[in-house]
Amino acid sequence: MIIPEAPPPPPPPDPTPTPSNPGVPAPLPGVYTDKGEAPRDEHFRGLIALPIRDMDGLESTLRSLYDPASPRFRKYLSTDEIKERHAPTEADVKVVTDWLVSQKLKVDAVAANRLLIYFEGTVGQFNDAFHVKLRYLSRKPPQEGNQPHLVFGLLEAITVPKFVEERIQALVSLDIDEPVEPIQPADNRDVGPPKEIEKGYTPKQISDAYGVSKLHAMGFKGKGVKLGVLIGGTYHHHDVMDFWQVFGVARKDARVVEPLGPPLLRIRESNLDVQWAGAIAPEADLVVYAAPDARNTSMIYSFNEMIGRGEVTVMTDSFAHREDSEPRAVRYFYMYSSMFAAAQGITVLAASGDSAGVDVPASSPYVTAVGGTLVGVKDGRAVWEIAWEESGSGTSLNLAAPEWQKGLPGIDSKRGTPDVALNAGMGYWYLWLGGWYSNIGTSFASPVMAGLVAVVNNARESQGKPPMGWLNPLLYTRKDVQATFRDITEGGTPKYKAQKGWDMPTGWGAPDAEGLYRTMP
Repeated sequence: MIIPEAPPPPPPPDPTPTPSNPGVPAPLPGVYTDKGEAPRDEHFRGLIALPIRDMDGLESTLRSLYDPASPRFRKYLSTDEIKERHAPTEADVKVVTDWLVSQKLKVDAVAANRLLIYFEGTVGQFNDAFHVKLRYLSRKPPQEGNQPHLVFGLLEAITVPKFVEERIQALVSLDIDEPVEPIQPADNRDVGPPKEIEKGYTPKQISDAYGVSKLHAMGFKGKGVKLGVLIGGTYHHHDVMDFWQVFGVARKDARVVEPLGPPLLRIRESNLDVQWAGAIAPEADLVVYAAPDARNTSMIYSFNEMIGRGEVTVMTDSFAHREDSEPRAVRYFYMYSSMFAAAQGITVLAASGDSAGVDVPASSPYVTAVGGTLVGVKDGRAVWEIAWEESGSGTSLNLAAPEWQKGLPGIDSKRGTPDVALNAGMGYWYLWLGGWYSNIGTSFASPVMAGLVAVVNNARESQGKPPMGWLNPLLYTRKDVQATFRDITEGGTPKYKAQKGWDMPTGWGAPDAEGLYRTMP
């Protein structure tokens, strides 16, 4: 008997320092202003992304999942299947986390799908580990009236050992701690309807405008569908319940998931997102993923965690940021994470933004970008609709145009947004700390679209059909689906005008829930 020789031991990890481009901004005129080195004792928290395994295989799977002629059509992957085939390996995650710990940094969490590692420490520890000097930058928000705030920045690329660099995609984010704000109590007096109701739209009017009321009348209100809402901070329970009660929405409160611990503040945006998503799909199971704050580290981790845990079939994110103010690594990570969502049959919707430019995460082709219109509603129907001048729209700086978008007006080699559009320029009512406000923005349009998709998925389930999942491929390739949208041909942004068919301000136009139910295979 010949005893085989033992295999040679694996080579030791290569410690050669290797530069890597981080997801941390550099000074940029008009956006990021350098304010000098950050003190070494300042605390930070950040995210490291690991690459998808077998990207070609995942792209092939996605093509077959959304091809009606394929035997794999809509046979979505489970969370276990996608981890087994495409998530970073546990061994690679351990190599990276062990190295972080060896550098005196603390690893707090690893994402459910292993695409992200959440870690923290001091600026001094980060500088020593990554061979850089973190700086303070003042970030100017694109929206008028918003105040600049401090973020971390770098003038140079990070450097890590080669055995680490080979296992990571990027340093995706690095954030200053959000100041903890006292969470104000709402005025819990009895809340009646807004005094000047005509100054804003109600859930019933918006449901009428986009065909949701037709499905409600057929008995489909989202029952059995898990509808995810991503928020920063928290919302006020009494406001949400009172909003629904005033507008005749009979539903239970949301279930809240806190992927990174309790909220540090309460944000208006979060209130309106939950109120409107829940109102449009009153029988859906509302699952709110609440990031501690609205900084990138918290929001990106929570966005991905909602996908990684795989418990929802539709999700909405209205916390949009201009793509040109976000590092390249942020743009790409949202795309990679939403690829996993598409493979799992999760519809991801995101506000296209309110500054007539391109925003993340809407720039990902695996996200359905929800742009803005102005709509007139009378006697239970939309009587006119035009493009909103602030509708987030344009072509991505980096992300390539998918095959199904090539050849459309204004599309060259890069992804164009938005894909669809709903009212964003006429006021929506929402309740904040016991007071009524009417406001505008695609922050309303995205949760409304998410509620619409939840209602359509409920109707599909009654026919034995699976959830719609990633909307874009079939929306762009099926004339019967496109024909159910209300084509927006008037109005526009300073850069793009609405026109017949797909256009940059409004995509394919305004959806009709009942039409989507009838035509989407």
